[in-house]
Amino acid sequence: MTYADEATKLVLNDRNETYGNPADDYAKVAKMWSGLLHPILKKDITPPQAMLMMLLIKLSREMHMAKSDNIIDAHGYLLCYEWAVTGNRPVPKGEEKTCNDALTSNKLPPT
Repeated sequence: MTYADEATKLVLNDRNETYGNPADDYAKVAKMWSGLLHPILKKDITPPQAMLMMLLIKLSREMHMAKSDNIIDAHGYLLCYEWAVTGNRPVPKGEEKTCNDALTSNKLPPT
């Protein structure tokens, strides 16, 4: 299994079950960071910006000490970012055909 596959599994299962939809979760994070940083930035942080900042934390850690956890999490933050920005839930490898078939038959697979 690749790091990207592992991240997809985590984002669509464990992470989503624990924290909910990334757009909603990071809207809260962005509000908290905005409150903390508003005196300095003079503007609010958006949820997508909060996700990208989390990605930067993982990249910084990877530069300090390479660990698979950093790469898996970086993939995960990018998946969350894509999901929040596009509104489209990522589809794991191998399930693309199932989703395409479901769209043409107007029946969506369970999420």
